[in-house]
Amino acid sequence: MSRLTKKMSFAAVLAIAITLALPGAASAIPLTLTGPIAGNTVGPQSTSNPCVIAGTQCSQPAGFGFNNFTSSGNISSYNMYSTTPTATVADGVQGTPYTVAQINGVTGGTAFKIAIDVNTTQEAGETLQLFEVIINGAVVYNYIGPTNIGNIANNGNGFGDWTLGNIDLSGFAPTATVLFHAVWTGASDGAESFFIVPGTPTNVPEPNSLLLLGAGMSALGILRFRNRSK
Repeated sequence: MSRLTKKMSFAAVLAIAITLALPGAASAIPLTLTGPIAGNTVGPQSTSNPCVIAGTQCSQPAGFGFNNFTSSGNISSYNMYSTTPTATVADGVQGTPYTVAQINGVTGGTAFKIAIDVNTTQEAGETLQLFEVIINGAVVYNYIGPTNIGNIANNGNGFGDWTLGNIDLSGFAPTATVLFHAVWTGASDGAESFFIVPGTPTNVPEPNSLLLLGAGMSALGILRFRNRSK
């Protein structure tokens, strides 16, 4: 095989590998759900912990909004996205994204968790089905249920009953867009609140960079195997 042919073969293999690795085939980074949290140690929301999704009035930093969704115990399921500035965004409709710079500005760093203030006290009641962090249109972090998050003794008091995290935006440009998406069922009391609390930086590289690196390594391995087999 000529050197030119080898170069062309490598380019073709690399292009295929990158195509397979790009969003759609990529896996999101799983989030850890922690709780129930006793003792009112996470929050309260009113002290510089801004809401991203909540059916109640939240104390927000200037210019940082949330989806003030319409809540009711008669609604069996919710499919809510964040938005900014504060507005009421309908079920299943994507809101206006934040930027990484906006979020870093309210967290004081690049890492954070999402606290969930649950209002349902029934033991077999509320269920978290899904939570996603969507960056530049792709799901980068997620939690996939279903998980019972009801049976909360201190429901609806402004403190987090569960946390989802750790989420680190250090690998993304300040202008990158960020949306939060939560799906839950079985809420039978007041409104739930999803709000940001500081986390621990983990220096997670931007997923696309990891995908390109992995694709390149895969292509090299495929090409080396082909050359040895001839």
